[in-house]
Amino acid sequence: MKGNVELSEALASKVLSAVDAGLVSGLGVQKPGKMCVEAAVCFALGLPHGDNPPCVGSAVRAAKIRLNDSRWSSNEARAKGMRRVAIAQLGSDALDQVDFSNRLATEVIRQIVPIALRAAASMQKDEKHRDALEVAAKQCEAKPTEANARSARKAAYAAAYAAADAAAAYAAAYAAADAAAAAAYAAADADADAAAAADYAAAAAAYAADYAAESRAKARDEILSTVAEIMVGILRDMKSPGCAFLYLTETQS
Repeated sequence: MKGNVELSEALASKVLSAVDAGLVSGLGVQKPGKMCVEAAVCFALGLPHGDNPPCVGSAVRAAKIRLNDSRWSSNEARAKGMRRVAIAQLGSDALDQVDFSNRLATEVIRQIVPIALRAAASMQKDEKHRDALEVAAKQCEAKPTEANARSARKAAYAAAYAAADAAAAYAAAYAAADAAAAAAYAAADADADAAAAADYAAAAAAYAADYAAESRAKARDEILSTVAEIMVGILRDMKSPGCAFLYLTETQS
């Protein structure tokens, strides 16, 4: 690994213990229960307080920070939702970061953007816009491409303008458009800047979670946890070294 970090069960256990103490939004302070997810890794490695552990790839880190700082219902929920990906990311500095970003953008378009589109559709009074949003959601699921994410954004903007007199419907449709736009950006520009692309992909998921489940904290946590598991799946497929220690997460925190 480029970060010259020797991974072991003991190290992974220490990371998991720091995460299970609770995670905060933002860097926090170097104390269990008061750190963000990447600061928890630095803590486990015995490094100075920071959010850039050497054993975590730049794109993986960017996506993880965005997810960490999303609107979880509590610090405990944030830790519970991210504990598996906190372990899976270890050693990801050795992976192709562009590939990770591309995979993440694809899965966000496939699995997460449709959630926002359907939430917006459920608030629409106009059948034409409900149908257009559902079509866009199905297109993203069937073919998660930049082009379909951009088409989804167009449908969501149209629905937002049609619902201008209904605040909730307008906000939901506009957020769906923002989610689709962020995902499209990630799909288009991963080759240029893998870390930025991964950040945008995770942002798309955060937008979807915020507005698809605006008044339901539990549902919002479930969407964000789904994003974390998407990342775990990608890291497992890419053979991130930390995935060898995922068995440690099988016990309840």
